[in-house]
Amino acid sequence: MDMRQNNLSNITKRYLQLHPINATSGGLYSPRNGLVLIKFDISSSEAPLLLDGSSLRLSGNFTARQVNGGPGNNQIANNELNYVDGFCGVNMAIENVTISSKRLNQNLERINQYYRLCPSVVSGTRGFKEMETELSAQGLQHNTNALSRAGLCCYNQFSTVGAIPAGQGQRGQAFSMPLYAGIFNSGQDIDLSSAAMGGCTIEILLRASTNVIFGANAAANQAYYELNNLMLTCPVYEVGGAPQQNGQFNFNSWSSMFQTINSSNSVLSLTPGLSRVTSCLINSVTATDLGNQLFNSSRLGSLGEVQQLRWSANGALLPLQYRLQTVNQQNNDVAKVNANNPVSFQVHNLNSDIVRNYLEGIKTDRYNKISGTNLAYNNWSGGAINRFLNAGRTGDRPQSSDGLAILYDSYGSGQNFSQRVWSIQLEGSATNQLNTGAGAVPNNIDGTAATAQAVSVFFLSKNTIMFGGTGIDVQR
Repeated sequence: MDMRQNNLSNITKRYLQLHPINATSGGLYSPRNGLVLIKFDISSSEAPLLLDGSSLRLSGNFTARQVNGGPGNNQIANNELNYVDGFCGVNMAIENVTISSKRLNQNLERINQYYRLCPSVVSGTRGFKEMETELSAQGLQHNTNALSRAGLCCYNQFSTVGAIPAGQGQRGQAFSMPLYAGIFNSGQDIDLSSAAMGGCTIEILLRASTNVIFGANAAANQAYYELNNLMLTCPVYEVGGAPQQNGQFNFNSWSSMFQTINSSNSVLSLTPGLSRVTSCLINSVTATDLGNQLFNSSRLGSLGEVQQLRWSANGALLPLQYRLQTVNQQNNDVAKVNANNPVSFQVHNLNSDIVRNYLEGIKTDRYNKISGTNLAYNNWSGGAINRFLNAGRTGDRPQSSDGLAILYDSYGSGQNFSQRVWSIQLEGSATNQLNTGAGAVPNNIDGTAATAQAVSVFFLSKNTIMFGGTGIDVQR
């Protein structure tokens, strides 16, 4: 950004539109017969060439079809249960994203479980109105309420005859979405010149169809998805007349890890191996939902109605010197508008401390600087907190939007976990009465493998690349 500001009179902006270098002959990508890797290559230049990662867009068409029905009749019916996650949209089809430097010949950022990171980032930092305007046009996202299913990108095609399922020989909706990678949203331009990054490579690994299109009819009819006309649009700034110079590039990157919870009183412990951790983000889903086409694998589950949370490093409380406690269990049915109505919602936020830290960890800034969020305790359209463990897993009921996060450092060098053990102690509830009038709903996470919780842990860390005429060095 500094180079751009210091050379305004010599700046030329243009857009690079890149097709995958491993494109198929028909330009169609479908993971029905195995995983698909899509690769984009951005070349280097002799003069400074600055990439604006925050405005980078991946575009194409997303189409959902079904196997049952036979050749020539694979159109998904618009009155059947076929869904994608509302917070993810097309992003639900992405398993991994890898960004690497061609000069370094190494990965700068690799995000595993991208389909689990995306719903937390979107629901935590974007508001209700953005979901139905900007995001619905970008990644085909939508509110999580089942009433919004008329706008689902699974089976809609906008044409002259209205919103109908894509038929034989037709394609579904067009999308043009950002990538939620740390390096692209660090607030700095990426210098692609031969003296700096030397160009970069972006690899996107797609998920199997059984992990994307979900619902009762999706499972019964073997629904699958296709992507075509893929293109990466890269806004770049050419700096004319500026000499190559020594400098540094500071960027953020997401790292992910995976564990399971099998008890309502659990401890998660990891050694991230990262020296400058800014924040940590955690979300969960019932483990048996993964790989099951009946259920939403990108759902933000409730972690069993959290009662108490303790963040630690090497066993000592960090960064908070106290435990976060809630009053969920004591207020199970008390705070509901109608205790006997299964869809009645909370009128009081019963875990406000956890929610505040969650939003600060995603935003990496103070709570009062958060301008929009979908996380709510009284609005089903954006996803609600304090719901039972498997709420919204089938797509035809309102979805939850729970998660845990902590902000370690907004402006400094972050916390050093290169040798220290990161851990949290989490106490949940055996039963949940927040969304039922028929009595307690068992959470069943005590020693029952069938309802174990699959926990995704994401660390946002700071990195620095020092480059010049004599070489390049990466500090993580």
